[in-house]
Amino acid sequence: MEERIQPVPLGAKGRLLVISVISGLLGMWMLAVYAYLTLPQEVPVHFGFDGEPTRYGDKSTFLILTAAFSIAPVIFILLTKYRFTLINRHPYLVNLPAFFTSISKIPEERRGLWVNRYFEGVLYLGAALTFSLLIMEIGIYAGKIHGKLPSWFMPFSLSLPVWLILPFLLYLRRLYLELERSIR
Repeated sequence: MEERIQPVPLGAKGRLLVISVISGLLGMWMLAVYAYLTLPQEVPVHFGFDGEPTRYGDKSTFLILTAAFSIAPVIFILLTKYRFTLINRHPYLVNLPAFFTSISKIPEERRGLWVNRYFEGVLYLGAALTFSLLIMEIGIYAGKIHGKLPSWFMPFSLSLPVWLILPFLLYLRRLYLELERSIR
């Protein structure tokens, strides 16, 4: 029979991170509704690499953009909500072999706490991504108002993968080392 990791509620840090993701998501939608209500019917809908508009269209594209941006935060929330189901039924979907081979070596009653620590890292990534998408949405809104994207928009957008994923990978490394120390 396969060992199952027993569910443990998120700690205060995890709950705060979930609230952060939800707050960022609400902020994106509040801006989208505000933009829809205040922008003229025809707005720039595509910008070139230089930040200049290359195509114009209907203001409803801002709502479509927000819906697309909302997918990632919702996935982070759902992954966290169903973390134990995911790990117990489909562990291959959370593919961190070093973490999951080590977790079986710690006492059963402590495994759920380590899973929560792993998902706190996932939530940090989710919160950082959500607020980054909100910042990008603000930049796009500014571009629609002023007819050109802000000068910070391209460097911010292009550097996003590096400064978003690198801290997450470092967190996972630190978590793995702590898990290894707790086994000894």
